[in-house]
Amino acid sequence: MRDLRVGAATVAGVLAGSIVLAAGATPALADSGKVLPVKSVGDLVVDGAHQRVFVSDPTGGKIVETTYDGTVVATVSGLPRVTGLALSADGDKLYGALESGRAIVALSAATLTEPVRYDLGTDVYPLSLESAAGKLWFSYDDYGRDPFIGSEGNIGSLDLSGAEPVVSLELDSTGGRSPWYGAPQLTSARGGSGPLAAFDPGTSSGLIAVYNVADGVFTRSAAKSVTEGYTRAAAFTPDAAQVVATDVSTVTVARSADLERTGSYPFDGWVRAVAVASDGTVAAGGTSVRVFAPGGTAPIRTYVLPDTDPTVTGNDELVERALAWEPDGNRLFAVTENTADLHHLRVFTEPKKSLPALTLSGPASATRAKPVTITGTLKASLPLAAGTPVTVTRTDLEFPSGKPLGTRTIAANGSFSFTDTTSAGGKVTYRVSYAGDERHSAVTATRSVAVSRKATTLSLTNSGKTYGYGETVKFTARLGATYKNRTVEIWADPSGGDQKRRLLKRAVASTAGYVSASLRLARNTTVSAVFAGDARTAPKTATATVGTRVSVSLKLSKYYKTGKIGSTKYRYYHVRTQAKFSVKMTAAPNPRKAYVSVQFHYKGKWRAWGDGYFAATGPIYLDGTGYKGYKMRVRTAYVKGSSGDSLNTTTWTPYQYLYFTK
Repeated sequence: MRDLRVGAATVAGVLAGSIVLAAGATPALADSGKVLPVKSVGDLVVDGAHQRVFVSDPTGGKIVETTYDGTVVATVSGLPRVTGLALSADGDKLYGALESGRAIVALSAATLTEPVRYDLGTDVYPLSLESAAGKLWFSYDDYGRDPFIGSEGNIGSLDLSGAEPVVSLELDSTGGRSPWYGAPQLTSARGGSGPLAAFDPGTSSGLIAVYNVADGVFTRSAAKSVTEGYTRAAAFTPDAAQVVATDVSTVTVARSADLERTGSYPFDGWVRAVAVASDGTVAAGGTSVRVFAPGGTAPIRTYVLPDTDPTVTGNDELVERALAWEPDGNRLFAVTENTADLHHLRVFTEPKKSLPALTLSGPASATRAKPVTITGTLKASLPLAAGTPVTVTRTDLEFPSGKPLGTRTIAANGSFSFTDTTSAGGKVTYRVSYAGDERHSAVTATRSVAVSRKATTLSLTNSGKTYGYGETVKFTARLGATYKNRTVEIWADPSGGDQKRRLLKRAVASTAGYVSASLRLARNTTVSAVFAGDARTAPKTATATVGTRVSVSLKLSKYYKTGKIGSTKYRYYHVRTQAKFSVKMTAAPNPRKAYVSVQFHYKGKWRAWGDGYFAATGPIYLDGTGYKGYKMRVRTAYVKGSSGDSLNTTTWTPYQYLYFTK
């Protein structure tokens, strides 16, 4: 063993870091998960006295402090590969092992300020850190981040009780050499007096060692292969009589005195972390977290971690050893990571309570005023006693805030049932709630039944009619017999996606059942009369689709005279002069084109001369060459679906007649 007396340095300038403080927040009561601003996780420590959580980030070189719900309240950076964390006995100081800095730093636990650095010596790269028996105990090796290059690891201590800090190294050298190839991970028992346990996740030996550190004296009391290999995490039971350790897929229990295996906890899947609460409750997890009563053979509760990376399939996983209980409390804290290296702090508020499964079944539909029977079961991993009560509430159109239907009790197999008759139709929802107790969480389930209602009649005038552009039309709805509600709404939905459906009127129907509303039409429109229904009358909707013509006109110009042929008025053009047509049409969001049709009279019949679509904003010219002495006529139209949109009904202008002369 080597002892060194070292001076303490205030870290202003020595750690070229920064501190960020944020406002506090009230701890959450429900399970929560918030993103942590870290790139990696070295350690997780919970301060029960101040309800704070500390997470070290070796890659980012910082420590993050959060509230119990994961809200970040402080961050200190500039800490070279800070790994292990430990709180002082009074909770005022937070210590961090600076692996690349070959030092331990002390910070104010409340604010992560006032840093003081304690150098450990050349080639001393600390990894894990525990506070027990008045000292800080740390594991280390002589190569830092890569323990497989360099010599064996060992354990040291930092004593801050005297006038000067004292560093002691090579404490685990029983038999002349350390059993550790690289720096091991450390864990300590509750109570602040030890013992300590060490294990090495990087080797397949499954070796765990236990050390007595009472009164500050370090002695190895046991060392043995406990797990099947690659021990991922370990924790003491509250009385320190046992060690609970995990390897890749098992959770093993061993006596602390001799590390003989005494039991295990069943786990189906990858295991990366374990934690033991003050009452002996055990939590372990990988892609899920399972919670066991002391010595339990089945989990009290199982939490399946979510998949937070949308680019791949697979649940998030616990970070190795990033699982911790609230000291003397019930909350369980875990840091998880996804495949994109995004980290979340997850807080489980009732992990020691069994979450019952409450299921309801019953008919999907029923007849109003007839009995409805709902059956259910309430079961839990910690069985519930026969006679356990559940409360029943019904919500329907007559009782939208719910009507209590009393309590029911479960049978020995967890079953229960109730029968109810509702006077209201429509969606009827039965809500069954179990309030929970000291061993079970509260749970609620619902079952909805579609209950019949009487049909009514509803009509609306004008369906299928066509009106002129800008015409104001009165629409009248008539409602038949109902139970209580007599309100009718009239809505208009103009054609096209640029205009929304809008309410024209909401009114109570007259004694005869009538409600009317007027609408100025500019497009084809679907008008709807809507009755929302009531407790005994089913909803009803009536629609009327009306067409609306556009405003379109055709003007002829450049003729030299007008005259009649028979009773029809003609405009006369010289052959050498092109006839000019001007079209005007109601504007729309998209440019419209006019359909122009020209005919000539030959052998007693009007025959097509030519037609086509033309911009509705510019002039159109007709060349009369070859048609001297022919009677001709022209008209234009908006054609639904072909003139640029389908907002209106096809609309034609009347024919206008022209005649070409020499």
